[in-house]
Amino acid sequence: MTADTVKKYLSRIVISASVFIMLAIHTSGHVNWSIITKVENYLYDLRLLMTMEQSVDQRVVIIDIDEKSLTAQGQWPWSRDKLATLINTLFDHYQIRSIGFDAVFAEASSTNSLSTLQYLFDQGIISQSELENLTLDLDNDQKFSEALIARDAVMGFVFKHSTYDQQQNGELPIPLAPIDLLKDVKSDLYHGTGYAGNLPILQQATGYGGFFDYIRDDETLRKVPLIQYFEEGIYPSLAFELARVSLDLPSIEFQLSGNIHSPTRSLEYIKLGDYRIPVDQTGSIYVPFRGRQGSFAYISATDVITHSVPLEQLNNKIALLGTSASGLLDLRSTPVGKSYIGVEVHANIVSAILEQRFKHAPGYRLAIELLSLFVLGLLMTFIFPFLQSVGAAVFLIVLSALYTTLNFYFWHWQNLILTLAPPLFFILISGFLHLNYNFFVEQKNKRRLSKVFSQYIPHELVTDFDTNQAEMSLAGENRIMSVLFTDVRNFTNMSEKMTPTELTILMNEFLTPITHSIHQQKGTIDKYMGDAVMAFWGAPINDEEHAAHAIYAALDIIQQMDKLTREFAAKDWPEIKVGIGIASGEMSVGNMGSEFRIAYTVMGDTVNLGSRLEGITKVYGVDIIVSESTKLAAPQFLYRTVDKVKVKGKDLPVTIFEPLGEITQLERLWAEHIAKYEAALELYWQMQFSDAQQAFANLHQTHPCKLTEIYLERCALYHTSPPQSPWDGSFTHTSK
Repeated sequence: MTADTVKKYLSRIVISASVFIMLAIHTSGHVNWSIITKVENYLYDLRLLMTMEQSVDQRVVIIDIDEKSLTAQGQWPWSRDKLATLINTLFDHYQIRSIGFDAVFAEASSTNSLSTLQYLFDQGIISQSELENLTLDLDNDQKFSEALIARDAVMGFVFKHSTYDQQQNGELPIPLAPIDLLKDVKSDLYHGTGYAGNLPILQQATGYGGFFDYIRDDETLRKVPLIQYFEEGIYPSLAFELARVSLDLPSIEFQLSGNIHSPTRSLEYIKLGDYRIPVDQTGSIYVPFRGRQGSFAYISATDVITHSVPLEQLNNKIALLGTSASGLLDLRSTPVGKSYIGVEVHANIVSAILEQRFKHAPGYRLAIELLSLFVLGLLMTFIFPFLQSVGAAVFLIVLSALYTTLNFYFWHWQNLILTLAPPLFFILISGFLHLNYNFFVEQKNKRRLSKVFSQYIPHELVTDFDTNQAEMSLAGENRIMSVLFTDVRNFTNMSEKMTPTELTILMNEFLTPITHSIHQQKGTIDKYMGDAVMAFWGAPINDEEHAAHAIYAALDIIQQMDKLTREFAAKDWPEIKVGIGIASGEMSVGNMGSEFRIAYTVMGDTVNLGSRLEGITKVYGVDIIVSESTKLAAPQFLYRTVDKVKVKGKDLPVTIFEPLGEITQLERLWAEHIAKYEAALELYWQMQFSDAQQAFANLHQTHPCKLTEIYLERCALYHTSPPQSPWDGSFTHTSK
């Protein structure tokens, strides 16, 4: 094997290893690449939608507090005696197996009636026996609790998870088990800092309870905890406890990975008698959606109360009391629907426990995923680089299809959740890098960059890239940059008085120093447009100080033009005055054009604003105008506020400024004047035109300029003819 072959293989190994490391640290959880996570979530949702049963489970029903029920029975929450009637009807008339409440009853019922009875007793109007009998009739919480006694009813409660919210309201049920059973993995589990429980009289009546606060790391609900711990106890979710009660309270067992001597153990399964539920290390499951919304029968609560439901629809069924009413906002974003009714999430989990229908992401899947990436890396390193273009494309497609098929096999037939996005990203990224290795690294890179960049940017920057590998790109993209426009004032009149030869010499005389000033500040010349120049900073080389460099270049251009004017006077040539506009912000940059001709240029609203600012410099009699975003990005300069304007093409007002120079050089000389000027301008914007006019008049006496003349004229005009209210203080420019 020759040295060149070894070097070639080594380069390929470096490419594959780099991509492997990048994706391995994501897969292992050390770094989260958001784009990979988003794609993985999308592929998870796609696999779920493709393989759902899409059937209705007849064993689980939802007692729905729907719009019909709210209309018939009144707004939620209902009185506790009405809830007692509902529960008694469900168990006595329809003989349901069990019920879970997707709600918390944390507060006592209104005690106005009881207070009235006490008052009547105190006044001697009713007797002690009458007080006791009437109290029993009117105590709705007591009625509700009596309806729950000896019934398989699971109360819902909510855990809090903020160290700033540790309140404990109401009462929790008896824990499922002591936390000591899971002391080896306690740190992995979700745990509550506080809770919102039910009234003691209600919680004690049934004894069963489960949380329905589903913690999630993403806006879309894919995983939910099956257990959490609080203080010294382990507590079940509402769905888990409802399934346990419905199965006649089988024994519970927590199964951990490895053995008691393993240094790292994690929770893998929770057993309910003969039922085994796979969980991850946090005690969470992937929600086993049966289908889209409507996979369970919804029965209106008011129809239950009025006995309008056939017996067979509820007999021996597991029920969940929840709401589909839009006003109660129990909606979740899920893979199977963006506005999914929350109570149906619990129903899916209960159904899956009964059917043993769960997808599992075991702890050992990390080893499988890393091994998959390693095997793909070997294939990409030793096979792919030696294929021709068509063969390489076919290889990528076939390899992606084979891995996707294998992943789908484990998903559908083995119920294993293995990540799909990282391997596909590996194939795509490493394939792209290998395919372009020779072109970008070995053969074309330096020659292409040196030839192309030298047309756009100073030679020194091209040299810097060749020697130091500075970061630059010609690809189209959006960047935060600064753009500068310069234009010679009255150039048309000047050119009409000169011969073509003189005009050419004149343009070369002033375009050369302008270009030099831009290149000196590492700017990129976009184009020459007659006597005008367009330049930008921030591409192709990233420039964190793009705004400052643009202003330094503008100030230097003004100095060079003043120097040039003195030289032109000796030749009896006209005076050169330029206007400069600078804007900063997001713009599109890259090679743009057609198949016949392209140019490396910038486009966007920020570019248009820069052109408009240059055009209005002559209106205000200033040499340079910059946008507010430029001012904020370059705080080392002293600025004078020029105006709030609506330039052509813009509906919203833009505050514009004149940079005077570096603060360290000018602040002592200009501080007092700028303070007075800004105070006068504030009076103007507050529509105090008389006071503003006096302030500008005082300024004009000491520092006469066109800008103060403009505001004196406006104040005089607005003093007699005020602008319509509301007024944002802006002035509209209708021309460039």
